[in-house]
This record gives sequence, structure tokens and C-alpha cells, in this order.
Amino acid sequence: MLEKSRLENVTPSGTAAIRMFKNMARMHDWRYHPGIAGTEKAENHGWPGDWEGRTILALTLLAQALKTEPAYLDEIVDWVQDHCNAKGYRGDLLDIDAINEQSLSGHGWLLRGLIEYYYYKKDSKVKSFIQTIVSELFLPLKGHFAAYPRNPEERVYEGEAAGDLAGITVSGWQVSSDTGCAFISLDGLTQAYELLKLPELKELIDEMISIFMTIDFKGITMQTHATLTASRGVMRMYQMTGNLEYLDFCKRIFELYKADGMTENYANYNWFCRPSWTEPCGVIDSFMLAVALWKETGNSDYLDDAHCIWYNGVCRGQRPNGGFGCDHCVEDGFVRTHEGFYEAYWCCSMRGGEGVTSAANFGLYHDNNRIVFPFYSDGHYSIPEMPGVVLKMASSYPNEGKIVVTVEKTSDTNLRKELAFFLPKWVKEINVAVNGEKTETSEESGFWKVEVTLTSGTCIELTFNIPLLVCPVIGNQHKGSGLVTLRHGTLVLGSPDAEKAVKISELVDDGAGRYRTQSATFTPLDQAYMLEESDLKSTAYRILYQVQ
Repeated sequence: MLEKSRLENVTPSGTAAIRMFKNMARMHDWRYHPGIAGTEKAENHGWPGDWEGRTILALTLLAQALKTEPAYLDEIVDWVQDHCNAKGYRGDLLDIDAINEQSLSGHGWLLRGLIEYYYYKKDSKVKSFIQTIVSELFLPLKGHFAAYPRNPEERVYEGEAAGDLAGITVSGWQVSSDTGCAFISLDGLTQAYELLKLPELKELIDEMISIFMTIDFKGITMQTHATLTASRGVMRMYQMTGNLEYLDFCKRIFELYKADGMTENYANYNWFCRPSWTEPCGVIDSFMLAVALWKETGNSDYLDDAHCIWYNGVCRGQRPNGGFGCDHCVEDGFVRTHEGFYEAYWCCSMRGGEGVTSAANFGLYHDNNRIVFPFYSDGHYSIPEMPGVVLKMASSYPNEGKIVVTVEKTSDTNLRKELAFFLPKWVKEINVAVNGEKTETSEESGFWKVEVTLTSGTCIELTFNIPLLVCPVIGNQHKGSGLVTLRHGTLVLGSPDAEKAVKISELVDDGAGRYRTQSATFTPLDQAYMLEESDLKSTAYRILYQVQ
């Protein structure tokens, strides 16, 4: 079985490191300090556990990836534990007759942050805190999820990006404008079950999933972020139990999301079928779910999706200050920042810490015989199961077709492995050289494979052409419109000055994913975080065209 590299075995460099350092810097701004994160001082919007949980999660993952201890990570964990209610969790005490679903969602993120922190620091006090949250807040909910409001007439269809309680109680539940947010907690609860192995917690999770799977996600215009986060929890339960019903459900959810919840640059609608604004939290969820679906099914189509989501959706969402923010949903054919939610500093900026570390974390998988590269995130990768092996990844993908892996260290001069490199479907021809000599390869399930003896200094280089593509729309919002996207391989191209009608024959390749005509320029969307803030805010990029 393929095993993923752990963050402690990855040292990022290049663009991957830049994104992480920028996000780490943002996570040191005043809103994320102990005594401020999760309080009214930071404009907490009624989500106990959420702000502080996402902050802990981001800092814990970034610390491991960057090998740099945050200035106050331990202090914020201590502060949270010292500022709980009489039952030992954040916010108001549970009212079983008026369950606050936003509290469940927020504590789902607090569980995620605390569990990752526990794995990192091995702090037994934190493990006890995790068990307290599970026992005091969540286990009393057994038997109550069957009444969760799942009918359209029981929901509200207005709300801000931060989400609000609607002010009504339905069947014992205080409903939120972030429809379905109670089920976000499945992500944290399933990870807690992985850690604690409490049978009663599994009973609650099974109940929650059984209800979650009955929801008409389009009918109640469920929040896509809530849907995808919860689905990642369902996927985790599949990985622990082997229940194929859970895997099949995650497949169906992902296809539903692509059709009715995804923008044409692979970001998301905040709610199914309601293209109001994008939310990087949900985009990151979709990326992580796509990778998990590939891992569990072996279907490389999911990796194609994951690459598109990462470069066009997640990377577009990162802002110049390192945080993450919302865009409009391409209703009019343009990608542009949302004037009200340029940066979602209350949720997406923190969740971006998991986003920017995930791409590096997904960069290398392995088993006894293979080393598999699903992504090309620059850095050094060690493999504890292969003592002494350190591989360096350097890539100009997706702008240019060049990937180089160098064996920097090894303690076994006779170690021979199959290396497998994922390449999207549009790659038709590839050259592979080992130490400068062309080498035969084979292709299987989207991966190009080559056998190599991993001696120090060995260099494996892949080169391929990246074509200009004309691609049909991916979702139902623009289906039948005759509109298309222009792409440089994986990269969706945006233009600040092109008309809707474009003659493909007039496009000139300027290299590195950039094109031009006599009157317009076309560039990838993934470099938004390197722009001046004023330019990013003021520029709209057309991505839907009529081709001639």
C-alpha cells in the first residue's frame, strides 16, 4: 500500500516554500495571537473553537513543514485550554433542545488543530483536552442528528461569508446560514476516533454519516465547504473501516460538486447552485478530497482534477499578504476578487496553512518497490523506510514541461526502485533521461514509470511539451453556452484586456504559460499572491471565450 511522506520528511523550497512562509507570516499578525484569536477582539462571529482551532492547525502544520517553531503556538494552545466553560470546551454550554450547529463546526476545527498539535508535540494534557471535548460536547448528541433540518423550508438562504445563526430553532437545532455546517465536525471527530478509538464515538460518527448521506445537497443549497469537509471525514472512515458505501458516497459527492459547485477556474460556489462567492476553505477541501479519491481508487482522473484545483483554484485564492480570500464565481466570464471579502481572515487565511502544506505533503508516496510523485512541489524528500535516501525535486511545471529528481543522499548503493511520475492526460509524448542518457519508460494509469538505481548523484529528468488547449466548460452554470476556457496545459488562462471572441490562430506563445495577440495578453491565474494588492483588487481576468 502506498504511504504518504510525512511533513517532517519534507523540506520545501522554491514556490512551495514562498507560499508557506507568506502564510506563516500572516499567521503571526495580531488577529491570531493568544487572547485575541477566538475572541471578540478578532471579530469572532459566533463560532466557538473555530478561529482558534484553525490557527492552531495552520501553525502546527507550517511549523513541521518549514522546520521553524512559531512564536506562540504553545501559548495559544495553553490559552485555549485555560479559557473554557464549566464542561471544558469553548463557548456556551450545550443546550440539547437548541443545538448550536456553529459550535459543532467550530469545535470540529479545534479538534483538528489539537490532534495535529498532539501528534507533533505528544502533549498528554492536550490529548485529555481532546477527549473532554468529545465526551462533553459531542457524545451527548447521539440520537439527535435524525432531527437535523434537511428540508428547504427549514433553511435560510441569506448570509454573509462568515456565516450567521438564523435566529430560529428547528426541531431542536439552531440553524446557520452556512447550511450543513454541523457536519463539518465529522472531519475532526473522525480524526479523534482515529486517535482515541472510543466505541461510543464511532456510534455517533456512524449516526452522523447515515444522516449526512440522506441530504439533498442541491435541494437545500448546502454549503460546499461543509459538504466537502464532512466528506473528507467520510473518506477517513472508509480508510479506517473499508466500508465501500462510504467510498462510493465520496465519489458521488465529488461529481456533484464538479457539476454544481465548482467555478470554471476550479474554485467553488459557497453554496451548491448559488454562485455568490468562492471560499478557499472549500477549494482546499476539494483538492484534498480529490487526492484521497485517487489514493483509494487508483483512478488518475482524480489527480488531473487535483492539479487543476491546486493551480487554478487554491493558488489563485492566496493573497499578497499570505492570507486567502474570496472571488466572484465567474458568472459573467471573469475572475475577480470579491469587493466585500477580499481576504477571509476569519477562516480561509488560517485554513490556507493546511492548503499550502498539503501540496508538499502529497508530493511523494512510496511502498516497498515504488516511489510515486503525484505532484511536483520543489524541495527535499526523505523516506524513513528507505534509510539514508534523500531526493531533491526541482520542477518548472506547470509553466514549462521539465521535472528533475536528483538523489542527493543514499546509504545503499544497490537500492533499485521504480519511480512513477504523474502527468496529465494532455501529455502525449515524454522524454526521460537518467544521468543524461535517454531511458525507456512505460505508462500506466496516468503515471510514467522508470526503474533507477538510487546512487548518490543520480539525476532523473523528464521533459515534455505543454500545449495550448481549448476546453469545454466543466459545470452546469455555463453548460450549453458555447463558451470555452483557454489553457496552457493545466493552467486556465485569464486576460485583463481580451474580448469574448478570440481567434486561436492569432495567439502567440510567449513562454512560461503566457500568450498574446496584437491587442491582448493571456496569463495563468496562479500568481495572484505575487501581485501588488491594488492591482489584484482592480483587475478582472476574462476566462470564458468564444473561439474562432
